[in-house]
Amino acid sequence: MSRGASTLVLLVVALAMGAYIYLVESDRDPAAPEVLESVFDLDSNAISALTVTAENGERTVLRKTDERWQIVEPFQTNVDVTQVVGLTSGLASLELQRVVLEPEDAPDLSQFGLSPPRVSIEVEAGALDSALFIGDETPTGGDLYAAVEGSNRVFLISGYLDGTFNRTMFALRDKTLLSFTRDQVNGLELTGTDLSIRLRKTADQWALTEPFKAHADLAVTDGLIGRLATDQMVAIDTERATDLEPYGLSTPTVTARVLLGEESATLLVGTPAPDGSVWAKDASRDMVFSIEATLADELARAAVEYRRKNLFGFRPFNATRLEFEIDDTQHVFEQQEADGGDEAVWRRLEPRSEDVGSGGLDDLLAQLSNLRAERFVDTREGTGLDGPSASVIVTFDDPSRQEQVSIGRGNEQVFAVNGEEIGAAVVTTRSWDDIVAALDALRPD
Repeated sequence: MSRGASTLVLLVVALAMGAYIYLVESDRDPAAPEVLESVFDLDSNAISALTVTAENGERTVLRKTDERWQIVEPFQTNVDVTQVVGLTSGLASLELQRVVLEPEDAPDLSQFGLSPPRVSIEVEAGALDSALFIGDETPTGGDLYAAVEGSNRVFLISGYLDGTFNRTMFALRDKTLLSFTRDQVNGLELTGTDLSIRLRKTADQWALTEPFKAHADLAVTDGLIGRLATDQMVAIDTERATDLEPYGLSTPTVTARVLLGEESATLLVGTPAPDGSVWAKDASRDMVFSIEATLADELARAAVEYRRKNLFGFRPFNATRLEFEIDDTQHVFEQQEADGGDEAVWRRLEPRSEDVGSGGLDDLLAQLSNLRAERFVDTREGTGLDGPSASVIVTFDDPSRQEQVSIGRGNEQVFAVNGEEIGAAVVTTRSWDDIVAALDALRPD
């Protein structure tokens, strides 16, 4: 064929394609999204049973009774609700991205990884009793080959769904470390080699009671309680341990006991596992599992790490009275109801009675509430706290609470202590000087 003839053929093909686009595609609304066909016409809530066979061959049977899912095979145990909801929702919303071959094409399913399927999910939902088969990735890796039981039609589903459907027994089961509700917690006890820490919670406040008495850091303590409630097992080594010695659990390195009124939940922490996690055990169950090493480290930290770093527990918005004694002068401020029943206003009571602007006092309260310990020392010797240079008492909250902080100077440092807490906090000289400057700005002329 001559070059001119070849050009003519290409021109005819191009014109034919252009005519197709004009006649077929021009009638399509460019703004309308493409409607994809659903694989299963069902509501996720209607699904009553699932059998998941993962890529590694593990087969897990799940059943729903009275709206509660449980694993029933290979043995009965609770499910990870988030994983099961993701699985049922994924099945209910599953769409065909594109049909590759119709049944009449008599496709060889093995070439798509569908005979046998790499992953399969059997679904029971009312009258529906079917299965989804998932095969290999497409050459581009963006989609997966799939088919439905009883049909040789091969279609594509989105590749990201492999993480939703290819689930092992471990992925689908409940992996919580301890079973408790966080709002029931009223204490935490941590014991082990050279470790004996006790914390108690009253209302929304945590306090250290052993090895010393002090305000506890709410964020640190609640954070650890949160991890014990929400962290998940890294792996399960055995369902029924007959010998705890190999895991270091016959004499745990740490025993964490979460107090729940008259009851408790206890986590035993052992030695490191080969993968870098740490062996652990719920005292109420026979299984041995592993936890993140970071959690084991948190459980073993020293008592001082739980001590509240803020010297005060109030915030500027909930303070109602301030008593500040410095340089042998008493400064007293109190929030009082304004004339006419308007919003309460701050008033100086000592050294003389007068109204004060809220702006300056808000600055002083903010600086006091942000006064933090850089570190703690075990003794008050050399801190100047045997004869404090300043004392600050703040009344706050409703019903009212009161905290007193004493300030001392020694060895060119500023020390502070809340009430009768042990030792003393070291605070930056700059932070205390800023507080004194904020008070000076409020002194009466």
